[in-house]
This record gives sequence, structure tokens and C-alpha cells, in this order.
Amino acid sequence: MIQPILRRLFATLLLLISLPSIANTIEISDEDLTKLQNANVLFSMKGSNTIGEKLAPALAAKYLETLGADHTTIIQTHAVEKTVIGTMADGSLQAIDIKAHGSSTGFEALAEKDTDIAMASRRVKDKERQSLLDDYGDLRTMDNEYTIAVDGLAVIIHPSLSIKQLDTQQLAQVFSGEITNWRQLGGDNQPIRVFARDDNSGTYDTFKSLVLKRHNVKLSQYAKRYESSGELSQQVSSTFGAIGFVALPYVNDAKAIAVAEAGVALSFKPNKFTVSTEDYVLSRRLYLYHPSNNPNPHAKDFMQFVLENQAQTVVEDNHLISLKVNDATVRFNRNYPPRYLNMIRESKRLSITFHFDQNLELDNKGKRDLDRLVDYVKNRRLQDLFIFGFSAESGDLKKDKQLSEDLANQISDKLKAKGVTPFYSQGYGSRGAIASNATANGKAKNQRVEVWVGR
Repeated sequence: MIQPILRRLFATLLLLISLPSIANTIEISDEDLTKLQNANVLFSMKGSNTIGEKLAPALAAKYLETLGADHTTIIQTHAVEKTVIGTMADGSLQAIDIKAHGSSTGFEALAEKDTDIAMASRRVKDKERQSLLDDYGDLRTMDNEYTIAVDGLAVIIHPSLSIKQLDTQQLAQVFSGEITNWRQLGGDNQPIRVFARDDNSGTYDTFKSLVLKRHNVKLSQYAKRYESSGELSQQVSSTFGAIGFVALPYVNDAKAIAVAEAGVALSFKPNKFTVSTEDYVLSRRLYLYHPSNNPNPHAKDFMQFVLENQAQTVVEDNHLISLKVNDATVRFNRNYPPRYLNMIRESKRLSITFHFDQNLELDNKGKRDLDRLVDYVKNRRLQDLFIFGFSAESGDLKKDKQLSEDLANQISDKLKAKGVTPFYSQGYGSRGAIASNATANGKAKNQRVEVWVGR
């Protein structure tokens, strides 16, 4: 009788040592403590709370099922830490460890060789990439960088507020504290309460980059900060006058508003399609970084698994935007060239939009999207496939037109090499901008190739 008690006490002590700040707020049953002690950890994931709070545990559970687990258990050991345990047919316990303290902590863990996979709700920063070159090579290469889903950073407000749309400049003024009452934005006479994610968060990094830095302001010192997206959303929905930002799955009882880029006529509300095409101004990709020289076979196998349809269904079940191809009838917009509008009048747009790096080479997601698009077209025996290129604005209309045609032809040629010949390919220059050309992110959104199919 003494040995089991000692084992439980030892497991509890380990948890308390590793989780000194709030471990005593997490109640773990004796049964779960025994599982944690006896489980064999296959690999670990650290980083983004957006990925790690719900999606990563769900993907880990599905992966363990593919390995033969009869059932899985998700044990929470910390506010943002979970261990997913699968009970195998032979009774053994296999586990995946997940710690979701923010995107930057994932790269810090890689640097310390303390994780197999880094989760990030923004792309690896150049300084992080440079610091890890000697150990892992370039994390931005296709072998190391995996886009697993697309997400929209939703701006949320208290549901009683009448505001329906804001642009990025207005958001910057609100979150910096320059605007402090909703009546300054045409709303009710109600003080604004600002909520934000903490500094480790990739969600905050994205918001800071696309909104705050874009308009040269800093977050208000009076903003309340949260490690958890779920908790932030709950506070916004229950606090009169509140505003915040979260990943799409965490809107919950709050109210999401449409967002426009300052100075751009088009505004989009975040939904499955506008986020999937990355037209929504606050859309972003969710990444897993797994160094190709990592010898852990289970981590490598998991990276292939997350790209498969069954894993992408898990993405959808967790209210994020999967990498699966879908189509939609897109609203008519007169800001685009007339010939383009005539071409799309009887067509549907596919959710894949191709983007390019600084050297005008297709980015890693786009390279994998080519195969998804080819499978989609072949499985449906589609004939009328339209490829439309757009460029960012350079001030030289002729140059912009040529670049847009080059981008469209690049995608057409790659599709032909894979056995799919587009019906029509055309470049439309810099007309039809969906974002501001004043920022690198805006230029990247504008410089794109859209894919359409006949109805």
C-alpha cells in the first residue's frame, strides 16, 4: 500500500516543481496521475496557445488513434498545458505532451532542444530563424515549415455595442488609448475597455504587426492582458464597452466585426472563405515547425499526418479553416477591371490563393496547395479552370501588368506539369487591391494568383 501512495506523491511533486505558478489550481485525479507517470511520451509540442489550447490536443488524439489507440484521454496539467494519452490495444500508454505558452516559447524551446515541434500562430521571425540555423538549418524551408491551418484574427466587442465595422487605423487608435469612448466612432456613449493577449502570444504578434506597428502606435498601458484566448473572449462578452482580438474559434459569445485596411475600400468580415483565401485583412497562417534533422520518428510521422484529410477534418471540427479546397460565389465588386468582372460573372472562386516570397517564388503553402488543387480538379473532372494574376502597385502600370501575367503563367505552367491545363490564364496588374500597398504584408496579399472555375 505504501508504494502506490509514494508514487502518487512523487508524481504530484514533479508537477508542482514544473508548474510552480498555478499548479495548485489544477486538480488531477489519482487515476490521471498514474497515467501520467506510466505513459511513454512519443514527442512534445510547445508554443502557440491558439494551436495548443484546442487544435493540437485534438490532432494528437486523432494521431494516437491512427497508431491503434482504443481510446484517448486529454489530461490538463496547467492552464495552458495538456498531455494526450492513448491506451493501446496491448494496454500500454502512449502520450504526446503539449505546452501552449505562446508562439515565441516554441522557438525558445527549440533553441534549448526542449521540444520536437514548435507551434506558431505567426511565421518564424528572422532573428529566431538566424539563431537556430546552426542547429536546424533554415526553418523557413519546405522540409521544416508546415502550414496546418488558416485562421482569422477576429476583432470582438461586447454584443450590445452597435459598431459593425472598423478599419485598421481606428483599431490602432482604440488599442493605443487615443480613442476612449465608442461615441467617437459613431457608437453609443460608452467608455471603451481594451483587452489583449500577452507578449508571448503569436496572436498578439500578428495584431501588433498588422495594426499597431502599421500605424506607429503602442498598446495602451491600460489594456488587460491574457495568456488564454478563451478567457479573453469571455471577459469581452461579459464586460460592457469591451473590445479585444482572438483567433476565430474563440469568438464564442462576443460579437465579431468587419475589418478594412485603412485607405482601402474593401472590407471583409472574417468567415470560412475570406480567411481561407487570405483576403481578410487580419487573416494568418498557423504553423508547425519540425526540424528535418530531428531524429524522432513519431514527430516526423505526425508532420505528414497533419496534412492529410482526416487531420484537416479535425481542423474544421475545431472551427479553424482547413487546407481543403472549397468554392464559393463571391460578391460582385466594381473596383476590379471590367474584363475580370465579366470573366467571373458565371464562375466560382476556389479557396486556394497562391502567394509568393520576395524572390517571386511560390511559398511553401502554395507548393503543397498545387497538389491539393490538382487532386480537386481531377477528382471533379473540371474543365473550365481560370488562373488570374495580380501584382502589388509599383507606380509603373506596364511593369505591374507584366508581373501579374508572369505570376499567372508560373502557376499555369506548374499545373500543366502536373497534368492539369487551365482553360484561361490572365494577369490584371495592380488593379483589385485588397490591402494597402504601404506595408510588406499588404503587398504580399495584393501580389497573388486567384483560381476560379466555371459553374
